[in-house]
Amino acid sequence: MLAHSGCRPSIPLSMSSAAIIATARVHPGSEAAFAAWQARHSVLLSEVPGFTSCDVIPPPSNRSGDPWTLILHFESDTAATAWQHSPMRGRLIGEVAPLLDGGNLGETLSTGSAHRPAGEVTEVVFSRVKPGMEERYREWASRIQIAQAQYPGYRGMYLQPPARESNENRWTSIFRYETAANLAAWMNSPERRALVAEAREFVESEELMRLNSAFPGWLPLDPSTGESPPNWKAAMLVLLGLFPIVMLEMKYLNLARFGIETSLAVFIGNSISVALTSFLTMPLFVKWFGWWLCPEGDTFRANARGIGIICLLFVAEVILLWNLLP
Repeated sequence: MLAHSGCRPSIPLSMSSAAIIATARVHPGSEAAFAAWQARHSVLLSEVPGFTSCDVIPPPSNRSGDPWTLILHFESDTAATAWQHSPMRGRLIGEVAPLLDGGNLGETLSTGSAHRPAGEVTEVVFSRVKPGMEERYREWASRIQIAQAQYPGYRGMYLQPPARESNENRWTSIFRYETAANLAAWMNSPERRALVAEAREFVESEELMRLNSAFPGWLPLDPSTGESPPNWKAAMLVLLGLFPIVMLEMKYLNLARFGIETSLAVFIGNSISVALTSFLTMPLFVKWFGWWLCPEGDTFRANARGIGIICLLFVAEVILLWNLLP
């Protein structure tokens, strides 16, 4: 089963100092073949020294005849130039030439960080690949990129392999769609579900990021659907952690008795409560109740079990604090 944890506060994307910007006008009817080539191209690039990431931007509204844009990010202009003159790139260009008007890619080399156009709706996936399974992941990544490009509203993808100096075998992928409905159609599609199920053999854990929750940054997204848990579940966990914190503050941190003005005392108390909830109780509860936040299989049974356990914990907290803090 793919494990998942809370959302990360930021996206650790590498900032490159050089980029190759390529445009390609695809023959009508060859879009699927080009998407397949592009996916293979992106995966092979992940093994190239100095390569950091790539963006793929399809034509607006996928209009036939309009150019695709590929932005390849490198650590330096030397690395980018080396790729342009590499035999691997020559073979890939030879493969794609029959699909393009004019038979080639229009390329320019840009130094300095290249602009990555933001899509309307973006999903970020952090995948930790099991040791020794990198080739399986690369092949699978190529297929899932091809699949998502076939869905309406697709606006491009971003793929970043693990940093070479990092011990974490973690890949970052970002894909964009025109609307939330377009993204949901892909995230909830049987095709994606089947691909995610297949990846359980070689992906140790997967984290998704999308700020579509009333409690962004606290809750994980369901790897199967990309949806946040219901807000009522988050509210129950927040209350479970916040109640004892506030009670202990009232008993042991009554700042008003030290002559501190009431509004300032309440502000300090609230700041402590929010910090402890954000960095102590919620991370623990998300880990312990992950099976309830994003249940698999019998959802009704999992939800009922989780509600029952949390309600018992509510009662235990009230009784315990009632006796400890008279």
